[in-house]
Amino acid sequence: MTESKRVIVSPKSAPVENNWWVHMILVTVFMIAVIPVLWVVMTAFMTKTQTQVMPPEIFFKPSFNAFGVIVRQFGMLTFMAHSIIIAVASTFFSVTIGTFCAYALARFSFPGKEDVSFWILTNRMMPAVAVILPIFMIFQTFGLLDTFVGIIFLYTAMQLPFVVWMLKGYFEDIPREFEEVALVDGDTWLGAFRKVVLPLMRPSITAASIFVLILSWNEYAFALFLTGTNTRTLPPSVVTFTVSTEVSFDLLGAAAVIIAGPILLFVVFVQKQFVRGLSMGMVR
Repeated sequence: MTESKRVIVSPKSAPVENNWWVHMILVTVFMIAVIPVLWVVMTAFMTKTQTQVMPPEIFFKPSFNAFGVIVRQFGMLTFMAHSIIIAVASTFFSVTIGTFCAYALARFSFPGKEDVSFWILTNRMMPAVAVILPIFMIFQTFGLLDTFVGIIFLYTAMQLPFVVWMLKGYFEDIPREFEEVALVDGDTWLGAFRKVVLPLMRPSITAASIFVLILSWNEYAFALFLTGTNTRTLPPSVVTFTVSTEVSFDLLGAAAVIIAGPILLFVVFVQKQFVRGLSMGMVR
């Protein structure tokens, strides 16, 4: 008959963590980051007179006048429709093309493979400001200014390197044996990719799509110079409220809420898929 041994840990030997200062730092950083955002949201529900009061009013009667003005007079809903079309289309094309490109780089060997990989990576190193002028001239030459085709093509090319390098690592984490079994059963490489690899990559592809959608939605520099009345998106529309002789802070706040609100709600709804896709490959 075996006797169970009870291990008693002395209170003196138990580690005592007194990390209240960590929580204080986190709360301070949180407040510094949140207060400006909260103030912008509050400004959106103020009147023009209330935004100019000094000291600022903390408690006030909310007003939706600014939202009505930017929707009726400045066409913010039209800009939102343009943003949705451009962001969704560029996300679809960049993720679709990038998935096949990442699979080829992860699975096949061909001459110049490393050079191609490095060339794709260097496309993300170039700052947007450095290439706006030549891209503007190219768009002007081919008649692509203020067109959906031009801006979608540009956003697809911009986000493609990010998609390729993000998915390439996930493809490399999937054992080749899974595809080899499918090949033994008579499938082609494309069949093995569609039936075996693609279902395993669905979380990662979803995460990449979310990333690209957010980047395309928030892109400002190229949208400011390459879009016009027919394709103007939400981010550059903010300039409308700042180029006049007097800045309308209530309209700026309402525009900021309309720009950030949809993408924020989208991230909240897909955060589980986003985290799942990012964590794929961390544990085999």
